Amino acid sequence: MPRLRRPLFGPPWALALAVAASGGCSRPSLPDRLWLEGTRLEKAKDWSNEEASSVVFVLPGETLPSASLQVGILMSRKHASAAELNRWIMHHYRESPTIRWGESTTEDEACKVGMNLHGDPRPFVALHLCRGDEGVAVCAEVDRRMTDADVRRCKGISQECWDEFCAERWETTRTNLERILDGVLKR
Repeated sequence: MPRLRRPLFGPPWALALAVAASGGCSRPSLPDRLWLEGTRLEKAKDWSNEEASSVVFVLPGETLPSASLQVGILMSRKHASAAELNRWIMHHYRESPTIRWGESTTEDEACKVGMNLHGDPRPFVALHLCRGDEGVAVCAEVDRRMTDADVRRCKGISQECWDEFCAERWETTRTNLERILDGVLKR
């Protein structure tokens, strides 16, 4: 089973995102290309099964699972509401081999802070936002490698520290996730 924590899809950015559509796909569909602040991200992986389809983008020259930035989009017709797809993602995330330091969720979004244990350990903060529209749900995630200073800031202190860390990240990431979702749902 694919790991869904990988961006699927959190960094502090004030950037413009543009999602470019691939030709000939039924609405909505996953993009073939993604730009971030004028930088074209490279498609690192895509997959599809009876539950969902996903695409993950990384900065040019980087690869999964160690890429510093991982932007992912997950779409499902089986889990057709934002809440249902969010629950499905969080179930798989909680089952993954990940050290979880902090987590905050609502019905249609989540902030996950921890360390990926696949390959080289990678501390991360990943924020995802989900929306549903006409029998299909889509979640977009921005997953960013955390610096050592970020980890030291809250590790071992309290869940409230991670909640504050997530709140700061949401301030600079939410608009970007909304733009990705708008781009996918309006295709």
